[in-house]
Amino acid sequence: MKVELQDYPLTSTLIKLETGRVQLTLIEEPDWFLERLGREDNQGRLYLPYWTYLWESSVGLARHIEKMGERLKDAHILEIGCGFGLTGIVACQMGARVVFTDAEQEALRFAQHNADQNGVSQRANFVQMDWNTPCFNRKFPYILASDVIYEEPHWTPITALLQEYLAPKGVALFSEPNRSNATGFFDLLTDIGFIYRKSTSPATLDGHTFQVGIYSVRRAA
Repeated sequence: MKVELQDYPLTSTLIKLETGRVQLTLIEEPDWFLERLGREDNQGRLYLPYWTYLWESSVGLARHIEKMGERLKDAHILEIGCGFGLTGIVACQMGARVVFTDAEQEALRFAQHNADQNGVSQRANFVQMDWNTPCFNRKFPYILASDVIYEEPHWTPITALLQEYLAPKGVALFSEPNRSNATGFFDLLTDIGFIYRKSTSPATLDGHTFQVGIYSVRRAA
């Protein structure tokens, strides 16, 4: 099915990785859309469309994923908050089968378009899902998440999702741009029976290179 993106001003970029490159179609003026598409729910909570940006955390996680290589071949992966789809696309290129999820249908349109133009759509499924109300009846050996823990109210539903959907010996990979409050999320994970190991991965965007934190999360033995 052809994905139409004509509602947005578009641009494209090439993300260069060690094993190749990923062509991404992006929104050209994300700042304008952030203001236009922001909304409040009936409890006064503000939702902002951060999916309209390509974040350095997704580039950092993509670089980490490609180094996993053969370990991902035929693995079934759940990605939460997929945005433009970069990390899931790289996982598909490594041979995985990926369920791309995002709360925003518009983000999924871009993710599907980007998967199509990179030739991996046969290894991908796209599901509109809010992590507050997950909708699967199976567990996954890998869960991917780029820059999803920027606000504390997200922490409890995300940890609940891990408890429910991460396979007993599975790995969840979180990327995060070293925000000061991130330690609180990983402290919470430790409290409920997970362990984690942090590494770093470089990410270059708009001519600037960042060191992105990569957290590998498992259930404690």
